[in-house]
Amino acid sequence: MESQQANILGGTAAGGISWFPQRDPRTVGWPLTGSALPVAIITAAYVYFVKVAGPRWMSRRKPYDLRGCILVYNMLAALFTAFFVVRFAKLAYWDRGYTFLMDLDVSNEPSSLEIVRLSWWLYLFKLSELTSTVFYVLRRKYEQVTTLHVVHHVIVAWNVWINVTYAAQSHTMFVVCINGFVNVLSYLYYFLAALGPEYKKWLWWKRYLTMVQIVQFVLYFVHAVCLLFAKGNYVPLFVWLEFGQAALFFSLFVLFYVKLYTKDKGGPCGPVRAD
Repeated sequence: MESQQANILGGTAAGGISWFPQRDPRTVGWPLTGSALPVAIITAAYVYFVKVAGPRWMSRRKPYDLRGCILVYNMLAALFTAFFVVRFAKLAYWDRGYTFLMDLDVSNEPSSLEIVRLSWWLYLFKLSELTSTVFYVLRRKYEQVTTLHVVHHVIVAWNVWINVTYAAQSHTMFVVCINGFVNVLSYLYYFLAALGPEYKKWLWWKRYLTMVQIVQFVLYFVHAVCLLFAKGNYVPLFVWLEFGQAALFFSLFVLFYVKLYTKDKGGPCGPVRAD
């Protein structure tokens, strides 16, 4: 176990831990892992379509009525996300005994390998979530295709690629579970919102959902800070990525909250996606 862990850390840096770990041997040969080229192409094509090609193409067309598709999409996404949360929590915290400050876990035990396999499926699921922005474009809801929304989706895609390529699952398991729980609430909100104006009375909690989304980034920030000062096999790259993203999205979501609920009370926008 120790020799395998030393190998995957990819040499030593200050403190004995490498900033840039080697490839996780457990996922070598798996589709869309290893080389960054596939995820780079996917995210670049995504940004180009939702910001340039899509709006230009839709400028000559009427908005598509995708209400049925959106209802099905949000309900399925909520169910799949709930499955990931429950399964990850069971495997990591019940079977593997993960802690709040879990260090690198690169074992070949069945439960650990199952976490890796499930992380790959989560990777594919997160890539599929890019279609939510496509729905906005096809409906000509360009005000929803904000910089925050697009940047967030791109960063998430790269995060899950890092997870399966460099064995970051144990470092980020706390984030995955908390974020998944918040996303289930978000998908349920979007499902209710897509039912139509007559169900608007059921959306009174959107402000509190945005607050929950902000709180999750506070938790990520605290988690990252604790990892920075803890002793263990913590890969600095993973920890600093969590630290930086927590600070970035906390700031962006607070600005969104202030704009929506302080300066423009009762505005039409709902909570921002936080997956």
